[in-house]
Amino acid sequence: MTPYQMVRERYSFPFELRPYQIDSVDNKLCPYRRAGLYDEPGTGKTATATFFSLYWHMMEGTAPYIVLLPPILLTQWERWLASIKDLKTGKPLTSAMYAGTPAQRKKVDLNRDYILTTYGLLKNDYEYLYDRLNPLNYGVLADEAHVIKNIESQTHKAVKHLAEDRVFAPMTGTPTTKPGDSYAYIKLLAPEIYRNLRQFERLHVGEKDEYDNVTEWLNLDLLAENMKVHTSRILRRVVRSDQPAVQYTKITYDLDPAHLKLYQRIAEERLVEFKDGSEIDAISASALRSALQQVIMNWGEFDEDPNRTPRGLELAEEILDEIGDRKLVVVANFRRTNAYLLQALSKYNSVAVYGDVSPAGKQKAIRKFIEDDACRVILLQPQSAGFGVDGLQKVCSDMLVLEAPTTSPPFHQVVARLDRDGQEESVNCRIAVAQGTVQVGMFRSLLENDRVANQVQGGYKDLRDSIYGK
Repeated sequence: MTPYQMVRERYSFPFELRPYQIDSVDNKLCPYRRAGLYDEPGTGKTATATFFSLYWHMMEGTAPYIVLLPPILLTQWERWLASIKDLKTGKPLTSAMYAGTPAQRKKVDLNRDYILTTYGLLKNDYEYLYDRLNPLNYGVLADEAHVIKNIESQTHKAVKHLAEDRVFAPMTGTPTTKPGDSYAYIKLLAPEIYRNLRQFERLHVGEKDEYDNVTEWLNLDLLAENMKVHTSRILRRVVRSDQPAVQYTKITYDLDPAHLKLYQRIAEERLVEFKDGSEIDAISASALRSALQQVIMNWGEFDEDPNRTPRGLELAEEILDEIGDRKLVVVANFRRTNAYLLQALSKYNSVAVYGDVSPAGKQKAIRKFIEDDACRVILLQPQSAGFGVDGLQKVCSDMLVLEAPTTSPPFHQVVARLDRDGQEESVNCRIAVAQGTVQVGMFRSLLENDRVANQVQGGYKDLRDSIYGK
């Protein structure tokens, strides 16, 4: 009996897995106690990972599983697990949400099949959680595991220690931003491949710039093969050839002359800070680009005139007029931009999912966008809503990116909120680039970053080719 058959005989699920998911369960994941689930967004990672966890529960009695998640996914996972019934007991799987105040968290009963919590709470309460879990035969599922790719981060170190010698499955549809990210995943799942980071860099790093950023990568074909060890990587367009392709459109536009003049003045003021000979390192350069991009959509705030209307807002309203009564997802990186657009687009009954919105508020916004025909706009901040959010694809296929992420994983993840199972139309993703601003160079960097990342992880059609029709 195969792993999939064993689990299906013991548990009832709300639906059958697709053939490619069954293949992953039987041949790519369950043969190993530690396996990476890197299937592209929209291919059903949650269901596949659940089969993996239940298989090892049956084989080794692994329980409970601690599931690490972004806050926005806690309720979604809770509902999913409650839909699965243990045929032996006649009861659904049980879960406990380790969240709330410190006093509330200490009252959580960990005698459940699954414990749902966030990466932040794991770091905050690590000693308390580890002391309670360590005597148990627990396992670890790490959803949206891109957060553990930095081996120097406290998040990576906490997850690494928690999952040591345990059944473990990191899950992410976009594992790498750059080839160097691969080291963290490989070391967690197949530590014998590289003795240490020094050996990894000897094999794969050619040159670095003055900021210690890698400018030349070596042996990417070998690195791509090593990333496949003990992992599943399902490419959505391969297994779902019936799904319409995303239509990417680059929209270049000009700022109002007065707005451009303000932008240029602020840019010069920021740059003069470095004219005294102080070094512009990678962090300060990134901060400068981030600060300048916020001027583009927040003209009124920077000009201290609330009546100023940025061209990007006009563009959003033009697109809303163009698509009739259809709904639109608007993507913006910054909190101040999301707050501004939420108010500016209120006549469309806009809702938003970004950093200043509580987890309950985010869920309410998503439900309203899906269920209320009068709600035509939802604002998504990639860091808050670009991972795991489901349901938008059932009511919307139009997206406008006013502030694009600078790296490809969050960009592809936010597009995947529409380009996923349940989408019946071709997604139209419009990417706005303000001429004469930092967005021009950031857009080029996004395309180059996407090209290099795909050499290692495989997957999406090259974004440059998609946009320019190659």
